[in-house]
Amino acid sequence: MNFIHASDFHLGYAQYGLEERFRDFARAFQSVIKYAIDHKVEFILISGDLFHKRNINAPTYEQAYKVLFELKENSPSTRVYAIEGNHDLAYHQDGKSWLEILNSQGLLKLIKLKEANGVSLMGDFIELEDVRIFGVRYLGSNTTSTIPKIAEEIRKIRQINGEKYTILMMHFGMEGQTRYETAGEIPFNSLLPLKDVVNYLALGHYHMKYETDGWVFNPGSVEMVSMNEYGLSKGFYHVNNKGPELISPITRHVKRIKLDISSIQTPQELYSNIAVRIERETPILSGRSPLIELLLYGEMNFPKSDISIERIKEMLNGHFKPLFSEVKIIKTNSQYVLTEGDVRGQTREEIELRIFSDRIKLDGRYRENLSQIVNAMVEVKKMAAAGIEDSAIQKELRWCFEKIRTETLNDH
Repeated sequence: MNFIHASDFHLGYAQYGLEERFRDFARAFQSVIKYAIDHKVEFILISGDLFHKRNINAPTYEQAYKVLFELKENSPSTRVYAIEGNHDLAYHQDGKSWLEILNSQGLLKLIKLKEANGVSLMGDFIELEDVRIFGVRYLGSNTTSTIPKIAEEIRKIRQINGEKYTILMMHFGMEGQTRYETAGEIPFNSLLPLKDVVNYLALGHYHMKYETDGWVFNPGSVEMVSMNEYGLSKGFYHVNNKGPELISPITRHVKRIKLDISSIQTPQELYSNIAVRIERETPILSGRSPLIELLLYGEMNFPKSDISIERIKEMLNGHFKPLFSEVKIIKTNSQYVLTEGDVRGQTREEIELRIFSDRIKLDGRYRENLSQIVNAMVEVKKMAAAGIEDSAIQKELRWCFEKIRTETLNDH
């Protein structure tokens, strides 16, 4: 077995309105294809969002065509199998997506929902010597309810055609993986019907790498689609008999610089502090100019209107010579705000547990019952997010605190 699992290339995205960023996303796609050629992979999976927009322009299509044609010319036995992500789906009036056009030109194989061979959804699949590949386009809010049907049909196909190593491509975000809760996330428990019939669930949608339970894999985007992804592990998977390995190609360098402004009293003092902070940064030695973000956070002691953003940008440009620079000011005096360094590499669940734990520790009344209180807070949050009635949530809280009170009385 020797294949690549990638997703979320977002071809056509001119980030910050820059033509050079438009080209960066094509370079990222080409780097994966070149890796595939060099390593003689059998096939490439694209788990959605090859394109950034449903209705792409001619230069974007040309980028996709050239890169896929390069693969066809240099490694004709390597196949590309793709599904439609939310950015790829055709508008109703168009009838066909651009992935369908690439499919018709023989540059990739688009796996679609199809009724065939006694099944209503999973009739379009790839049968290789040792591997069977299924794919499901982005389903949005219908994902959770459709998963049991997908599992049932894959099981039926396995019974008819025999068992093989089974790959399923899907495009959705899994609950608890991002720092912020997002609508439409799928709980891991909802995936369990697939576990008995799928060896490798190849996901796309979220732009960072995560793995769950040894069979669910999301590689993230190769390029940085948003500054919110700064510091996150991402790339594509190279899967062989040793298992999946995340490969992170070299892309344009991105740097986020943070400065606490809470103790700064004047704009001039701010400029001086920024200059010192910038000078501490090692120059970026790269053939491509970097992307720079300066994040000023804390309680501001003077009007924001007194700050010259242009002056700060000139300082950044003088030191880094960036392709693009941005200055963001986040005013807050909350002790519960976590900086990028605090949460890097942590899932949202881990961040929530940390915040809940820190909050309980500040209240001396409940320190001895820290784990019970935190577990109750997590459970109540999940109940609220699921739309459970207030009365049931209140009952859960009363039960928790009654249990704590009883245990405390027994201890004394």
